[in-house]
Amino acid sequence: MLFKKRNDDNIYNDVISGNKIINFLYSKKYAKWLINIIVGNCFVSSLSGYLMDHKISKCFIRNFVLKNKINIEESEKGIDEFSCFNDFFIRNLKPNSRKINKDEDVLVSPADGKVLVYARLHKSVNLSIKGSKYTLATLLHDDELALKYEDCSVAIIRLSPTDYHRFHFPSDGYVSDTKEITGKYYSVTPVALKYKPDLYFENKRTICEIKNEKVQDFLFLEIGATMVGSIIQTHLPYSEIKKGDEKGYFKFGGSTVILIFQKDNILFDKELLDNTDNNYETAILMGESVGKIISK
Repeated sequence: MLFKKRNDDNIYNDVISGNKIINFLYSKKYAKWLINIIVGNCFVSSLSGYLMDHKISKCFIRNFVLKNKINIEESEKGIDEFSCFNDFFIRNLKPNSRKINKDEDVLVSPADGKVLVYARLHKSVNLSIKGSKYTLATLLHDDELALKYEDCSVAIIRLSPTDYHRFHFPSDGYVSDTKEITGKYYSVTPVALKYKPDLYFENKRTICEIKNEKVQDFLFLEIGATMVGSIIQTHLPYSEIKKGDEKGYFKFGGSTVILIFQKDNILFDKELLDNTDNNYETAILMGESVGKIISK
C-alpha cells in the first residue's frame, strides 16, 4: 500500500513484513484452505501469543528494533530491560513522546498507524467497498446501533507490527462497557483486504460507544488480526475519559482501530480525505488531528 506523510507531497511504499506470504495465501485459490485451517484459526494467534510472552523471545527484540528503525529512545524501558517480546511490543512511551492536540473541537488519532477516512458511508457499503453482502449491522452485530449510525463517517487506522501498539481515546467524554464479538484472525494488511474485503466483518473485534456532548455519540472498534494474541482494555467501563487517556493495547501482531461517527458530526482533515480519495493511506501518530467536530 502506498502512503503519504502529513505535509509531504512524496509517496512512500509501506514495506509490510511477510507480505509475500500473505499475498500467496490470499491470492491463490488453492492456498485458501490454509487460511481457514491456520491463519483464520485462533490457535496460531494463541500459540504466537504464548511464544511472545516467553522470556526466550527477548532475543528477537534488538534485531526487530534495528531492522525496522524503531525509535527506542521514546520507550520508558531500555532495549535490554524488557522481559519478553510482548513486553517490548506493548511498551509505554515516555511522557510527551506524542503531542495531543488540545483543541476541544478536534478529534485526534487514537493510535500510531496509517489512516483512511470516509466522509459518508451508506449502510450497505462495506467500508467503501461496494457490492458486499456485509453491512454495518453485520460489523456491529446490532441492528439498532447500525440504524443510529446510518450514513456514518469512518476513520480506519491500521497498525503494523512496527507501530506503537497502545491505543487512546480521541476525545473527552464518557465510555460505555466494551462488547466483544468472537471471530477469526485474518490479516488486516492492504494485500489481504484486496482479496478478502470482508475480513473486518469476520475477525474478532471489540466495540464501545463514547458519549461526547459536542460530537454526540461515536463508536470505537478494535479489530484483531493474525498473530494478535489479545485485545486488552486498560480503562474502566462507564467512566469519564480525557482525550489522550490510554484505552488499551494489542499484543503481538498487526491490528486496526475503527472510529464510526454519526452523520454530519465530523469534518475530516482535507489532507486525509484527499489522500484517501487518491488511494493513499496517511501516516499518523496518536494525538494528531483527524478532523473537527461539526457544531450543531
